[in-house]
Amino acid sequence: MENGGDQEEPKIELFVKAASDGTSLGDCVFCQRIFMILCLKKIKFSVTTVDMTKKHLFKALPSLGTKIPFLMIDGEEPITDVTEMANYLEKRLAPPMYPKLEPNNPEAAMAGTEIFQKFSKFIKNSSQGDEERLQRALYIALVQLNEFLVRRLPDEIDDDTDENSPSERKFLDGDQLTHPDCNLLPKLHHVRVATKALKGFEIPEDLTGLWRYLNAAYETEEFKKTLYPDEEVIKTWQKHMGKA
Repeated sequence: MENGGDQEEPKIELFVKAASDGTSLGDCVFCQRIFMILCLKKIKFSVTTVDMTKKHLFKALPSLGTKIPFLMIDGEEPITDVTEMANYLEKRLAPPMYPKLEPNNPEAAMAGTEIFQKFSKFIKNSSQGDEERLQRALYIALVQLNEFLVRRLPDEIDDDTDENSPSERKFLDGDQLTHPDCNLLPKLHHVRVATKALKGFEIPEDLTGLWRYLNAAYETEEFKKTLYPDEEVIKTWQKHMGKA
């Protein structure tokens, strides 16, 4: 799997989790984050899926343990930390040759950062006594993200704009995908799919900013190209719940 570029660009290899069939793209949110960044940078790169049930047969893995994803550039030492990968790519693939993905608004980098933790606790919970409390905690985190998405950013306000009118931007930092989106959107996709299928909880329709955000993402080539079937998400969280 490759993305277009020229011959002078660095050789970039991304290794990601394979799906349950052992070959197609798996449902790892961290893998999707880096995959999206590389797509947005519009550089040539290769993607190799790793069957985690047979990783002992994969030649590049012995020294890396179970670290997935990992990134290799020009044959250098693999990078295994996801945040380090994102930072390295932003520094190495910098403007003017490559698009800037850092957000202009610092708030965008912090939006929704508690959601995945709240979701993980809720989806894994087996105690009926804790169910309502954990669902409520996830709901509050989703509401807070929605409030951020409907609130205008400073650069959306001018002399002719009512700062109290709702924002209509597509993504966290504006109308273009940036690093925080690459981090948050894969996690929100898991929340949307897994909570509905396994807990009967759906993201409320009245969280219009959040749904606008998700729907805008599903329309982008970078998100669609790096996505995997909903069934893979459900299988993964069933295992975490001890149901598979």
